[in-house]
Amino acid sequence: MAFTTNLTNTTAVDNSIVLEFDKQFLIASAQEAVMDQFVTYKKDIDAKSVGFQKYSQLALSTTPLVEDDDVTSEALVDSEILIQPLEYGKVVTTTKLANLQTGGKADLAAARLVGINQGRTLDKLAILAGEASTNELFPGSVASEAALAATDVMTTAFLNTLYNKLARNSIQPLSDGMYVAIMHDDTIADLRNSTGNGSWQDIKKYTDPSEILKNEVGQIGGFKIVRDNHITINTDAGASTVDSYHTLCMGFNALGKAVSKVPGAVATGPFDKLARFVNLGWYGVVKYGIIDQDALYMGTTASSVGVNV
Repeated sequence: MAFTTNLTNTTAVDNSIVLEFDKQFLIASAQEAVMDQFVTYKKDIDAKSVGFQKYSQLALSTTPLVEDDDVTSEALVDSEILIQPLEYGKVVTTTKLANLQTGGKADLAAARLVGINQGRTLDKLAILAGEASTNELFPGSVASEAALAATDVMTTAFLNTLYNKLARNSIQPLSDGMYVAIMHDDTIADLRNSTGNGSWQDIKKYTDPSEILKNEVGQIGGFKIVRDNHITINTDAGASTVDSYHTLCMGFNALGKAVSKVPGAVATGPFDKLARFVNLGWYGVVKYGIIDQDALYMGTTASSVGVNV
């Protein structure tokens, strides 16, 4: 009886020789972590559910103070956002023969690929949390995702509408006095080609390069534009099989992250009699969630450079 199924045997790892194996798991994982830089609140505790407190704004003090009267205190009003961390992970099992016949590259490849998988998985989980927003807008007069036409792409005018929603809610900026918009590359291409008001500023023209976010490609309309191709593409969701793309527009307090066990590398084995099998993977107990719905708006558009347009 076989020891395990879906082994990475000598046939499966032949192509691994041409890959880059010289970087460790943590480096590979960090390279894929885009969304974590936008998490406003993170709680790392060993608990079934993690609570995040959200406080309402204080009333504006527009009445002058009376010289001989004390100021009336205003009570804080808070609400709790509960996020329950869940288990996630991935494992690769390599064989001793595969590692020997690749000059030790199989285990190195597994470490790197598992690290990449962790980073990408966590990034996608954060995006999915943001895409659960109840604040969804469509360009122009489009009323629903199913009504999107091929011409309903991202423009500066639509981005200005998304900016207005955040600004009118008095949402604080997320980075260097600006909001952040996370977009697919197809969406960014349409935005660059837009002829609406405002001008695109490439990062190479920034006066202070130290302010650049990970995967940031430019600024426009009060947003830092960040590319992330883990953004969901809904195939044929629009009219006449048009694909739809999400854009996450965020300010301060949009996302939170609850962690019961920090995701990290796991190596186990060998447990077989001849020490031929090693399990290399990652494991964590974590979940992302929206803290303040008013701080996150999702724009849904088509794209002129997508597959189905």
